[in-house]
Amino acid sequence: MKALIMKKHFHHLAAAATLGLAGLYAQAAPIVIDVSGAQSINLVGESGNTVWLIDIGAGSVLNSLSWDVTLSAPAPSLLSELQLSFGSSSGLDLITWAPAASDGFSGTGAYAGSLDLAPLGLAVGGDGLLRLEFSEAFKDLTMGMAEGQWLGGQLSFDVAAAPVPEPAGAVLLLLGLGFVAARLRRSGRDEVVTKSKAEVPAHQAELDAGAGLCSGLARVA
Repeated sequence: MKALIMKKHFHHLAAAATLGLAGLYAQAAPIVIDVSGAQSINLVGESGNTVWLIDIGAGSVLNSLSWDVTLSAPAPSLLSELQLSFGSSSGLDLITWAPAASDGFSGTGAYAGSLDLAPLGLAVGGDGLLRLEFSEAFKDLTMGMAEGQWLGGQLSFDVAAAPVPEPAGAVLLLLGLGFVAARLRRSGRDEVVTKSKAEVPAHQAELDAGAGLCSGLARVA
């Protein structure tokens, strides 16, 4: 029984090790999003704004963001007020960014650039959903009226599939599995030896009983 339990634990550890080693080779995959048609009406978190949920994989980490977009802001709204907030679906760890932050005027403009997100350690939750909300930094127009339009272009998020273990951690994991395997083999041998020894008296008792029966039959004859 003990050997069986240890074997089950070993199988669980082996499965965990396989997943851990596979994670060492996880490749970053770009997530490209067409922003055409998105609009901002109110401040972040308020109703009316365009909100998208994009599945990028559970636990995925955002490494960088690049963009090439065209924006429009009717007067008195300003291009600098158009902003995008992104993060996990909970909305509790959103990063807010404005592609036209330096353009304090109305009209239309095209913007391109990139942002390094790696130092932030921003990751989505277990549902794998990346939340995007298009909003305004300041409310200029009547409630319910769109103040900013994302006319076209793309956002590209560079995404790591999942956090990966350090190489040293993987080595320690493999050493631990080797130790468990050795203990499992030793436990199996000990169990076989113990069982063999325990069976000797039972066989001896059967032989003694047989000898007694033969002796009794001889006397009767």
